[in-house]
Amino acid sequence: MAIRSVATTDTLDTFRTTFNSLASTDLGDAATLTTTASTIVGAVNEVNAAVAGDMVQIQTFGHRYNADGSNAYTQFTVTVDTKAATHKYYGSGSSSGFILNSSVAPFIDLKIGNTYRFEQSDSSNSGHQMKFYYDAAKVTEFTTGVTFYGTAGTDGYSQIVVSDTTPHILYYQCASHAYMGNRIDTNSKVLQDVSFVSSTGTSVAYSSTNFAIAQAVALG
Repeated sequence: MAIRSVATTDTLDTFRTTFNSLASTDLGDAATLTTTASTIVGAVNEVNAAVAGDMVQIQTFGHRYNADGSNAYTQFTVTVDTKAATHKYYGSGSSSGFILNSSVAPFIDLKIGNTYRFEQSDSSNSGHQMKFYYDAAKVTEFTTGVTFYGTAGTDGYSQIVVSDTTPHILYYQCASHAYMGNRIDTNSKVLQDVSFVSSTGTSVAYSSTNFAIAQAVALG
């Protein structure tokens, strides 16, 4: 950071100009970033805009699409590639992983009332039919509201309609290979694999009646 000096007799405008200007010696601050701004404030605003853009890209998975029901369905373009280190299950299962809209097997947030289509016409999907499961290890497949069309790798897609009865946690995985996908979260009323703990972290077991009451309170 370049040294900036002002005198006690300088005006407020001089103070602002001095401390908000970028200098070539400002190592490690906004001057070393790729920016067209001429001031620190301007550079920060550019960085904020760039970060916000990245956040929008992250949020495109799920409810940001079709949230108002204006589309017949939300489509995700699926491809398959060598599993990257950023994949949640890197080093486990298949050496290949799903890519959704150019993102490596992201977590997906889906909303009730929406239809989501996972389009698998790209040839890299051959032999990698996507299905939905209650668990990452694919012990139990989830089929309610799920339809399949065509063949993965040519003209295929997997589609799911999210409803109040869709489990609040699912996993999208390849039907033939392990741990290629990731987790799906929904805002449904069906809970599974839920545990309760006290304020001290101690496990609490509820009777069926008490559990039903607690569930009703939690879900409103």
